[in-house]
Amino acid sequence: MWNRALFKILGLAGLLFLSLAAQADAGSSPTLDTIRKNKVIRVGVKTDFSPYNSLNAKREVVGFESDIAELIADRLGVTLKKVSITTENRFQKLELGEVDILISTVGDTAARRKIATAIEPGYNETSVNVLFRPGEAVPAWNQIRHETICALQGSYFNKPMSERYLLELQTYKTVRDAQLALRDGQCSGFLYATAALANTAQLPEWAGYKMPLPNALITPMAIFIARGEQGSELDLALGNILADLHRTGWLLEANNRWGIASTSWLKAQKELWSARDEHGQYLCVRNNTGNWIAACRAAEYVSSTEVSGVQAVGLWIKEQLGVDLNFVYDPYDRAQFFTGICYTMLLITCSIAISMALGIAVSVAVDGRDGWTARVIHAIMAYGRLTPPLLMMYLIFFGLGGWTMREFGIKLPAFAVAAFCSGYYTAGLVMRAFLEAANHVRTYEAGFVLHWRNLGRTAQYANWPVKQALINLTKQTMIASAIAIPELLSASSLLIAEKGNIFLTMTVLLITFYLITSLWTRIFNYLEKALLPTVGQP
Repeated sequence: MWNRALFKILGLAGLLFLSLAAQADAGSSPTLDTIRKNKVIRVGVKTDFSPYNSLNAKREVVGFESDIAELIADRLGVTLKKVSITTENRFQKLELGEVDILISTVGDTAARRKIATAIEPGYNETSVNVLFRPGEAVPAWNQIRHETICALQGSYFNKPMSERYLLELQTYKTVRDAQLALRDGQCSGFLYATAALANTAQLPEWAGYKMPLPNALITPMAIFIARGEQGSELDLALGNILADLHRTGWLLEANNRWGIASTSWLKAQKELWSARDEHGQYLCVRNNTGNWIAACRAAEYVSSTEVSGVQAVGLWIKEQLGVDLNFVYDPYDRAQFFTGICYTMLLITCSIAISMALGIAVSVAVDGRDGWTARVIHAIMAYGRLTPPLLMMYLIFFGLGGWTMREFGIKLPAFAVAAFCSGYYTAGLVMRAFLEAANHVRTYEAGFVLHWRNLGRTAQYANWPVKQALINLTKQTMIASAIAIPELLSASSLLIAEKGNIFLTMTVLLITFYLITSLWTRIFNYLEKALLPTVGQP
């Protein structure tokens, strides 16, 4: 009995010892120990990505990222050794231990966090654009679908960009090879990081090459260290250095010094990391796990235990069930999604108002009349009723809108065009319903003519086809995204698609679509009962 008790005590003591040993080792960093021992930090840098890094006349690597590497070496009190790497081999070099850290324009993505540790916060932002050959530039991404575009092997944006915009990518091992292919006409454009393309376009030998597309896939760039270094002393030290560089504005100043145009992200980060509470303490601090507090991190990398409320629920669902409802846990995406719903509801409301006002007005104007004016109105409304709304939107927005923009510099508002086209199409159905209802009234009341005063009587017989027409109007609202109304629900679906999967995206949209249509159906039923008397026998 005593032996059994002794074994239990020894076992518990052993577990306690192992636990304490593990805790003591939790913050250790083999990489940082080696750096301090050798008094050298090996930083993987690219040499073909000006102004981030390139070779000067003396064959020295210089650039925005080189400045960051030099500052980090100085803060750690060691010598800097720059190791030349490429987009293809940079993570291999890190995994093999040939470099200690990567500062090489690496976009911070979930896929990359599975193979290495990203230092938070990031040090700049990256986005994607296309540099076009002279005379081949276009202003919209959907205009280069199925076009042959040059790209660099190993770039994280190749797959999402090719899938999203249906690009035919022709990849090359180096930036120089891709540039030569572009100049030789092997492709119509070069898909690459915006900052590098902007720098290239400023060179005299690239005169005439343009990049008018809006930036895509805006992503923070991060320093990466080995996967096993997550939460280590090196991870914390580098994160603290970058936080300080944001707070002091050093990164923003260096960004401007190297002529990197996009600074909106850096400005926002400076405000975030330099914010203080009423006691003068920084708001962005580390919690008891060693991570920065959730408010200062990207939402997709925060766990459910670090937040509360709706965000915690959304993250818990993602962690436990694998369902990535980013519009629930991500505050930005949530705002975008619900903004999209609000704009969709507003578009439906405006379209209903136009269809009812126009449909009733023209039915009153033409009922009982047979002159040429009535025939013209009938023809105009028939055109609206028989022309698909999507085709009408294209004709007005791109056809008429292109002419007004070219001749007078007037851009037609997409929202107004969408509301008018949807309302115009449904107005033809409303007019037809009221005219047929008026004909029915005339079967028992000869000489009846539709007028504003007797509209209620006619509406009793027109309500069913009118209600069905309005319900169909709510279903067709999503096609307005074809003329680029970014606030519509279809745009919010893109936010989900970027981080979720097709099945989940379509399921969420299907449910939302059903709820919106059901809500409007209930509204129509309520108004029908509240405003119209029961139809009696003639």
